[in-house]
Amino acid sequence: MNVERELQTIIGNKVKDPLEAGTKLMDAGLDSLDVIELAFDIEDRFKVQLPQIGAELISFTYGDLCRLVEKQLEAKADDALVAPAATISS
Repeated sequence: MNVERELQTIIGNKVKDPLEAGTKLMDAGLDSLDVIELAFDIEDRFKVQLPQIGAELISFTYGDLCRLVEKQLEAKADDALVAPAATISS
């Protein structure tokens, strides 16, 4: 899965131009409500839970957001690998 492409699609619903890695979400024209809605859309699309929502997330750059989603996806994959082993040893 190409996280950056998927995020550009999701963000494209709120921002017309593609974002560069260093672009802050707030500087792209997103307000706090937009960022919260964006977080929910990302969580729904990637089936992950973002630890930062609201005030913290609005200060993120697009690159920060990409890295956060990638990190959450990696953690989810690691959990999926560990869970069956834990079930077998129980």
